[in-house]
Amino acid sequence: MSKDSFDLYDREKALISEGSTLLESEDLKTLKPFAQRLFDGFVSLFNENQNLLRHSDRQEQRLVKLNQNLKAQTQELELKRQTQELLSQQLAKYLPPQIMSALLSGTYQSKVATQRKKLTVFFSDIRDFTATSDLLQPEALTEYLNEYFSEMTEIAMGHGATIDKYIGDAMMVFFGDPESKGHQEDARACVLMAMAMQARMKELAVRWKNKGFENPFVIRIGINTGYCNVGNFGSDQRLSYTIIGGEVNLTQRLESHSDPGGILMSYETYCYVQDLVEVEERQPVKMKGIARDVKTFAVLGPKKTQPHRNVALNHEAGINIDLDVSTLTPSERQQLAEKLRAVANQIS
Repeated sequence: MSKDSFDLYDREKALISEGSTLLESEDLKTLKPFAQRLFDGFVSLFNENQNLLRHSDRQEQRLVKLNQNLKAQTQELELKRQTQELLSQQLAKYLPPQIMSALLSGTYQSKVATQRKKLTVFFSDIRDFTATSDLLQPEALTEYLNEYFSEMTEIAMGHGATIDKYIGDAMMVFFGDPESKGHQEDARACVLMAMAMQARMKELAVRWKNKGFENPFVIRIGINTGYCNVGNFGSDQRLSYTIIGGEVNLTQRLESHSDPGGILMSYETYCYVQDLVEVEERQPVKMKGIARDVKTFAVLGPKKTQPHRNVALNHEAGINIDLDVSTLTPSERQQLAEKLRAVANQIS
């Protein structure tokens, strides 16, 4: 160890070394001053130890208080997190989940703003709801209606729908905003959702009848694809995220023309899903504000898998045609037949 190095006990070591020599000499003249220095050193060491102990106690108290503060802050932060999580869960019941997630992530602005987008819109309501509700006790009506909306909402969210609102016994949802998989996929998801809902309603009808509900709910569904205004409507104080426009009104009209337990869609939607569902064309719908007669199609069920139908034609003139017509839609087969007839007329 170098001479410049510091040793906390240098003074005590020096006294011990000096004492060893003096005690051997047994000289009282030299022992008495040494004893005084030893006593003074002891007092000094005792005082220093007391100071260190008090300082250590103060530091320990500070650490305990600091740990208590940290624990309290941690508990406060956890309480705030739980409160915010509960608030988010509560708000999510009033807002579409997609909008709620976008608001929390900061990717959606809560201001009055709309845009025009092509959406697939869905309307449903319960047939003869007023008459049915008059036959039920209020408690039973509330139970069945809440179960109905819960089941339909779960199906809607499972298919990626944006739930707009519940209007009495009616339900309005749409596809294409704030998230979209493209116009065709949005329309297909909506129709698949509607079929899943009608299938679930049949299962619920059995359950409700077993519980004493004599005339279970039967719903009608309307689906339409078209351009709507979508976004935040209202004021700086209060906003409502929704859609408006003639195509929305048309969807509601389609729902009112649908069969009980059925699905009625417009031609625009049918074009996107014709390979998915069997349909029956119905009477066109006329509506104020829409110049065209709207072709309508009732969904009969999923498209049945058809066997391959190959049409083969070989001619010695070098003409070879081999076509699987089962892969063509009815309109495509009709167009192909017209073209082939036109070619045949030119040849003859």
